Amino acid sequence: MKNIFGSSAMIIATLLWGLAFSAQSKGKDYLDPFLFNSLRSLVGVAALIITIMTIDLIREKKVSVWGKALSPARKKELLQGGVWCGIIFAAATSAQQYGFKYEISAGKCGFLTALYIVIVPILGIFFKRRTSLILWIAVLFGILGAYILCGGVEQIAKGEWCVILCAVLYSGHILVIDRYAAECDCLRLSCLQFIFAAFITTFLSIIFREQWILNNILKSLPFWVFCGIGSNAIAFTLQMVAQKYLHPVTATLLMSLESVFAVLGGWFFLRETLSLQELIGCTVILCSVILAQIPGKKEVDRNN
Repeated sequence: MKNIFGSSAMIIATLLWGLAFSAQSKGKDYLDPFLFNSLRSLVGVAALIITIMTIDLIREKKVSVWGKALSPARKKELLQGGVWCGIIFAAATSAQQYGFKYEISAGKCGFLTALYIVIVPILGIFFKRRTSLILWIAVLFGILGAYILCGGVEQIAKGEWCVILCAVLYSGHILVIDRYAAECDCLRLSCLQFIFAAFITTFLSIIFREQWILNNILKSLPFWVFCGIGSNAIAFTLQMVAQKYLHPVTATLLMSLESVFAVLGGWFFLRETLSLQELIGCTVILCSVILAQIPGKKEVDRNN
């Protein structure tokens, strides 16, 4: 039952992430990368603070910074998790937004980002996270699906390199969440993540002298607000909740669905074409996700 709950939460998160690619692609027409990510992170912080305060008032009739009474060690762990998640999140989303700046399509960005389906199980070896044979097969199907959809990667342009870097960073993000989510309040961990990400991206936006033009900020408001609420506040919190119950490789394969939703979102909102080859690639990735739900004997799961 917990596995089903975790999988459902992750699928909802991937839908929001996939649609956010279209919003990010439109947002780059108005704002520089660090400023866009600063605004979306601030919206995520505001949304989560309101959510946390509301839940606290309903459950405990009061608002608390830490929620339930935590020992100094637990507070330190929550803060550490927020710092590390925030640093990696800021770096990953900035690399991704630079990919859009260099004119990569929403669909291609989605599937290059999904390279973390390969990177996570490889990195997991160094963290002594065993992965079952069935999951490795699912990973291979995921790689094949991404290859078919993208038509191979013969010439990697600047935008593609940015998104590949993003995939590497998101792989680290998944493993860091796997380390902290089980022991921390997910809402507060997610909120701290966006507080540090907002600080970092705002600082970098100032350092790199990005243009803060009020008219452009207002024109792009629907895009960074959607990313802030949908992609940040809701989706990344759901990811943390889901990873309490899922093996990190299973979580990663489910997260790869964002690439399918990215293609569909780009086709629907941005009128990006979806060829027969791309549809076949989407189908293969869907098969890999379904395959990943078959339990393996050696899979290390928190439910066992």
